[in-house]
Amino acid sequence: MIQLLVAGAVALLAFVVFTVVDTATISASRIRALNRVVWILLELVLPILGAVLWFALGRAGARSQASRSGYRGPEDDPGFVPSARPVSRTRTDKERDDATLRQLEQQLLNSDEDGRDSDRGHR
Repeated sequence: MIQLLVAGAVALLAFVVFTVVDTATISASRIRALNRVVWILLELVLPILGAVLWFALGRAGARSQASRSGYRGPEDDPGFVPSARPVSRTRTDKERDDATLRQLEQQLLNSDEDGRDSDRGHR
């Protein structure tokens, strides 16, 4: 008989500890009715009743969270993915890029010509 009481007390303690940890770590958007601190105090002062009330009234399910938010993953969130529209660049940016490209091409051409001239002198 005593073993049964000890096992019941251990199970009850584990349930209360689980409930307090769950209350402390759950996101604030899933807590209903009362403040997080009030729920934890209620669970500690009235262990069995507080734990049962937490699961019955205080904890919103994950499904209700997903239905409220309107999307399920980051790829469905319009703020997560950058817009598909191309970034509009001003004409001066394009002209500057073109000028830089022409300059680099000219430097490459000059270095190739210098390499050929030095090869002819060594032969």
